[in-house]
Amino acid sequence: MPTSAHRQTEQIGSLTDPFARTSLLVAYHVRRYALLYVSGLIGAVALGVLPAVNGSGPSSRTASSSLSAGGGSTSAGGSGQSASATQSSGSAASSGGAGTGAGAGAGGAGGAGGSSGSGGSSGQTGAGGAVVSSGGSSASGPIGTVTVGTGITRGGTACGPGVRQIPYSAYADYCVAKFAGNNGGATANGVTATAINIAVRKDSDASGANALAGQAEGEAAGGVSNDANWGYIQQIVKYLNTQFELYGRQVKLDLFNGQGNGTNESLGQGQAAACADADTAANSLHAFGDFNWGGIFESQPFSDCAPRYHLYIPEGAAYYPEYMYKSWNPYVWGITMNCTLIANEVGEWAGKQLAQYPTKWAGSDGVVPLNGKQRKFGTYVPNNAGYESCANQIAQVEESQYHVAKSREDQYDYALDVSTFPQDAQKAIIQFAANDDTTVVLACDPISPIFLTQDAVQQNYYPEWALIGVALTDTDNWAQLWDQKAITNHLFGLSQAASTASILDPHGEAGRVLTASGVPLNPSTAVDYFELVSMFNQLQIAGPDLTAAAIGANTAKIPPGTGQAGTWNFNQGFHTAIDDSRQIYWDASGTSSANGKTGTYLEIYAGKRFGLGQFPTGEPPYYP
Repeated sequence: MPTSAHRQTEQIGSLTDPFARTSLLVAYHVRRYALLYVSGLIGAVALGVLPAVNGSGPSSRTASSSLSAGGGSTSAGGSGQSASATQSSGSAASSGGAGTGAGAGAGGAGGAGGSSGSGGSSGQTGAGGAVVSSGGSSASGPIGTVTVGTGITRGGTACGPGVRQIPYSAYADYCVAKFAGNNGGATANGVTATAINIAVRKDSDASGANALAGQAEGEAAGGVSNDANWGYIQQIVKYLNTQFELYGRQVKLDLFNGQGNGTNESLGQGQAAACADADTAANSLHAFGDFNWGGIFESQPFSDCAPRYHLYIPEGAAYYPEYMYKSWNPYVWGITMNCTLIANEVGEWAGKQLAQYPTKWAGSDGVVPLNGKQRKFGTYVPNNAGYESCANQIAQVEESQYHVAKSREDQYDYALDVSTFPQDAQKAIIQFAANDDTTVVLACDPISPIFLTQDAVQQNYYPEWALIGVALTDTDNWAQLWDQKAITNHLFGLSQAASTASILDPHGEAGRVLTASGVPLNPSTAVDYFELVSMFNQLQIAGPDLTAAAIGANTAKIPPGTGQAGTWNFNQGFHTAIDDSRQIYWDASGTSSANGKTGTYLEIYAGKRFGLGQFPTGEPPYYP
């Protein structure tokens, strides 16, 4: 039976943290008044996944496993470089010539090659004082040269070998001397001699019930309203314009009201309206690129439209498979890990460290103990085709590489629809318990576990709860809202997110840039910074002859780095940056350094992060 109104009031009243109280209020409101909502995923969920560890600077490591994405070698800009390649700081693994992506040239704006016709030849190819020619030309003469690793940057930093454009950044591109010379002028649609026009799309339901509920959840997690965040984004862009070398240009943001419905697009629907918005951005606003007003990341339906209209999307379709990014090449990118890589890493982790050992961190199902049994996994995953394909890939990796029988895999596919979260959670728990699943895998948003854990307790079902590290499920503020009886001594797994305290360190990279931008540091603005710095990296490394093809050809040359937001590495040939995870477990009695409240995640292996091929063999030391 559902939690009583009296018990809900007690739980809400027990929370002195206003963010946590608001979040729980919204969750109970969703359960009680679900029919008043249309449908939709909380937009902020997909945006806040920022893996982080302490430390800064580029990293050097070798991943020993190869990875096939969508049945072939992964490629960002045509490199075909596999995950088995050695990755090291300062390497310049070129991705080669960029393709145009699916649907390119079908009635859209100017092609990726731009007006200069140089294709992907522009950008830097060296460091340590090299002078690199962009290789292009225009009617006004040859394109100017780009000097990397020496001189003085436009932000005033003395440039040298290994120095970043923002010198204290773990993620910024290598430094470039202040540019002087011809930049080629209008090298692509939305690019002039002085500006790079980026459209900012405001969904048609941005003020609707689901969007407001999502905004409340974002604020509950410590963020700010979308209106406030839009102002902060503009300030961050203004500051980054003064620091990055854009070769005489500035990023200009152009807000417009779209036809696309964010709720529908989160469900993988609304393609026609999304493409109408892409048409507006490219052909009416003459934009080079686009991001979403509600949180920078664009949806999968809008990303599908990007190649047709030759729109650069710096953050598109969070957690989607790499094969979809390949079909959008060279237009769509992201910092959140693609789920092809997630699936292979989760499969390796489960195969090496969980599947071959009996259940150890469960409770009971009624009077039947679950510990000591052979693990059987029940995965809770959205029913979008892209996400489901990756959930299936986890099972395939476990079966083909670690001999985990299909009979040990169960799955419940739920709709990314706020109004049906409670019903889906209840049905899933009934299914998982009936099928004798010992370990529930949370491949989901962070709101659903509020209902999943409540229903599990009501059914006297206490499985292990395994995280795959996505969508804020690995942050203290969210797990504190889940039913603690359900997860105490039972919750563990992978984390692509930092502790909130680490991300909100005022002396960290995000804190320093935001202070310089005149923007307060909070979860929303920290995420904004990391997403925007990735965009500025690509615009800088593409060189003065700016085209989408130049971005595709040169993104793999952005140097890897490990800092507050984990390890970023485009050198593997992926279209996404983050490539590793740490391991954590839930301490229900510990105090969170993020908000001073009870309940916090603790790291094992001293916070070490693991990429593909790097997970240890042996039972992990959760709950030592």
